[in-house]
Amino acid sequence: MANLAKRRGFTLIELLVVIAIFTILVGLGMFMSMETFRGATYRSEQATIVSLLERARSRAMNNINQSQWGVCYLAPQYVIFRGSASSCATATVADTVAAHAGIAAASDFAHVFPIVVFTQLSGTTTATTITELQDGRSSVIAINNEGTINW
Repeated sequence: MANLAKRRGFTLIELLVVIAIFTILVGLGMFMSMETFRGATYRSEQATIVSLLERARSRAMNNINQSQWGVCYLAPQYVIFRGSASSCATATVADTVAAHAGIAAASDFAHVFPIVVFTQLSGTTTATTITELQDGRSSVIAINNEGTINW
Protein backbone atom coordinates (compact mmCIF):
# COMPACT_ATOMS: atom_id res chain seq x y z
CA MET A 1 0.00 0.00 0.00
CA ALA A 2 2.83 2.38 0.73
CA ASN A 3 4.01 2.10 -2.87
CA LEU A 4 0.64 3.17 -4.30
CA ALA A 5 0.46 6.28 -2.14
CA LYS A 6 3.79 7.54 -3.48
CA ARG A 7 2.84 7.34 -7.18
CA ARG A 8 1.97 10.68 -8.66
CA GLY A 9 0.79 11.71 -12.13
CA PHE A 10 -2.15 11.27 -14.44
CA THR A 11 -3.48 8.14 -16.03
CA LEU A 12 -3.88 7.84 -19.77
CA ILE A 13 -7.68 8.00 -19.44
CA GLU A 14 -7.49 11.27 -17.49
CA LEU A 15 -5.22 12.81 -20.12
CA LEU A 16 -7.50 11.71 -22.96
CA VAL A 17 -10.57 13.17 -21.21
CA VAL A 18 -8.82 16.52 -20.70
CA ILE A 19 -7.65 16.59 -24.34
CA ALA A 20 -11.19 15.76 -25.56
CA ILE A 21 -12.73 18.54 -23.45
CA PHE A 22 -10.09 21.00 -24.67
CA THR A 23 -10.72 19.98 -28.31
CA ILE A 24 -14.47 20.49 -27.92
CA LEU A 25 -13.98 23.93 -26.37
CA VAL A 26 -11.56 25.01 -29.11
CA GLY A 27 -13.94 23.74 -31.80
CA LEU A 28 -16.86 25.67 -30.33
CA GLY A 29 -14.70 28.75 -30.03
CA MET A 30 -13.67 28.53 -33.67
CA PHE A 31 -17.27 28.11 -34.77
CA MET A 32 -18.44 31.07 -32.70
CA SER A 33 -15.61 33.32 -33.86
CA MET A 34 -16.25 32.51 -37.53
CA GLU A 35 -19.94 33.26 -37.09
CA THR A 36 -19.06 36.55 -35.41
CA PHE A 37 -16.72 37.40 -38.28
CA ARG A 38 -19.37 36.62 -40.91
CA GLY A 39 -21.93 38.72 -39.02
CA ALA A 40 -19.53 41.66 -38.79
CA THR A 41 -18.74 41.40 -42.50
CA TYR A 42 -22.45 41.34 -43.34
CA ARG A 43 -23.22 44.41 -41.20
CA SER A 44 -20.18 46.22 -42.58
CA GLU A 45 -21.31 45.68 -46.18
CA GLN A 46 -24.77 46.95 -45.32
CA ALA A 47 -23.26 50.05 -43.69
CA THR A 48 -21.08 50.61 -46.78
CA ILE A 49 -24.10 50.57 -49.11
CA VAL A 50 -26.07 52.95 -46.86
CA SER A 51 -23.07 55.27 -46.59
CA LEU A 52 -22.73 55.45 -50.38
CA LEU A 53 -26.44 56.18 -50.78
CA GLU A 54 -26.22 58.94 -48.18
CA ARG A 55 -23.14 60.41 -49.86
CA ALA A 56 -24.86 60.51 -53.26
CA ARG A 57 -28.02 62.02 -51.76
CA SER A 58 -25.95 64.65 -49.94
CA ARG A 59 -24.13 65.61 -53.14
CA ALA A 60 -27.45 65.91 -54.99
CA MET A 61 -29.06 68.00 -52.25
CA ASN A 62 -26.01 70.28 -52.07
CA ASN A 63 -26.17 70.64 -55.86
CA ILE A 64 -22.54 69.62 -56.32
CA ASN A 65 -21.65 70.24 -59.98
CA GLN A 66 -25.28 71.30 -60.54
CA SER A 67 -26.18 67.69 -61.17
CA GLN A 68 -28.08 64.66 -60.00
CA TRP A 69 -26.07 62.01 -58.16
CA GLY A 70 -26.58 58.28 -57.92
CA VAL A 71 -25.28 54.90 -56.85
CA CYS A 72 -25.07 51.64 -58.80
CA TYR A 73 -23.15 48.38 -58.76
CA LEU A 74 -20.62 47.62 -61.49
CA ALA A 75 -18.82 44.38 -60.59
CA PRO A 76 -16.72 44.25 -58.46
CA GLN A 77 -17.47 47.66 -56.96
CA TYR A 78 -20.12 50.16 -56.00
CA VAL A 79 -20.09 53.36 -58.04
CA ILE A 80 -21.14 56.89 -57.11
CA PHE A 81 -21.85 58.70 -60.34
CA ARG A 82 -22.90 62.14 -61.52
CA GLY A 83 -25.84 62.73 -63.82
CA SER A 84 -28.87 60.66 -64.70
CA ALA A 85 -27.35 57.45 -66.01
CA SER A 86 -29.68 54.83 -67.39
CA SER A 87 -26.86 52.29 -67.20
CA CYS A 88 -24.07 51.98 -64.69
CA ALA A 89 -21.58 51.28 -67.49
CA THR A 90 -22.28 54.67 -69.12
CA ALA A 91 -22.25 56.70 -65.89
CA THR A 92 -19.81 59.52 -65.18
CA VAL A 93 -17.96 57.90 -62.28
CA ALA A 94 -17.06 60.07 -59.31
CA ASP A 95 -16.11 57.48 -56.66
CA THR A 96 -15.84 53.73 -56.41
CA VAL A 97 -15.77 51.43 -53.39
CA ALA A 98 -14.89 47.74 -53.55
CA ALA A 99 -17.78 45.41 -52.78
CA HIS A 100 -17.47 42.23 -50.74
CA ALA A 101 -17.35 39.58 -53.45
CA GLY A 102 -19.17 36.90 -51.47
CA ILE A 103 -22.07 39.11 -50.47
CA ALA A 104 -22.36 40.67 -53.93
CA ALA A 105 -22.47 37.22 -55.53
CA ALA A 106 -24.97 35.81 -53.00
CA SER A 107 -27.19 38.88 -53.43
CA ASP A 108 -26.80 38.76 -57.25
CA PHE A 109 -25.97 42.47 -57.31
CA ALA A 110 -24.76 42.19 -60.91
CA HIS A 111 -28.39 41.69 -61.97
CA VAL A 112 -30.63 43.08 -59.23
CA PHE A 113 -28.83 46.09 -57.70
CA PRO A 114 -30.96 49.07 -58.73
CA ILE A 115 -29.57 52.30 -60.15
CA VAL A 116 -30.53 54.90 -57.56
CA VAL A 117 -30.48 58.52 -58.77
CA PHE A 118 -31.15 61.42 -56.38
CA THR A 119 -32.61 64.65 -57.80
CA GLN A 120 -30.51 67.74 -57.30
CA LEU A 121 -31.56 70.12 -54.50
CA SER A 122 -34.47 67.95 -53.28
CA GLY A 123 -32.80 64.54 -52.96
CA THR A 124 -35.92 62.74 -54.16
CA THR A 125 -35.69 59.49 -56.08
CA THR A 126 -37.74 56.60 -57.35
CA ALA A 127 -38.67 54.32 -54.44
CA THR A 128 -36.66 51.10 -54.49
CA THR A 129 -35.15 48.42 -52.30
CA ILE A 130 -31.77 46.71 -52.11
CA THR A 131 -31.76 43.20 -50.65
CA GLU A 132 -28.51 41.92 -49.19
CA LEU A 133 -28.03 38.16 -48.66
CA GLN A 134 -25.35 36.07 -46.96
CA ASP A 135 -25.44 32.58 -45.43
CA GLY A 136 -29.18 32.58 -44.76
CA ARG A 137 -29.24 36.19 -43.57
CA SER A 138 -31.34 38.70 -45.42
CA SER A 139 -31.78 42.43 -44.96
CA VAL A 140 -33.49 45.11 -46.97
CA ILE A 141 -32.35 48.69 -47.49
CA ALA A 142 -35.40 50.69 -48.56
CA ILE A 143 -35.25 54.10 -50.24
CA ASN A 144 -38.57 55.91 -50.48
CA ASN A 145 -39.50 58.51 -53.10
CA GLU A 146 -38.50 61.33 -50.74
CA GLY A 147 -34.94 59.98 -50.58
CA THR A 148 -35.20 58.59 -47.05
CA ILE A 149 -32.99 55.54 -46.53
CA ASN A 150 -34.37 52.95 -44.10
CA TRP A 151 -32.20 50.04 -43.01
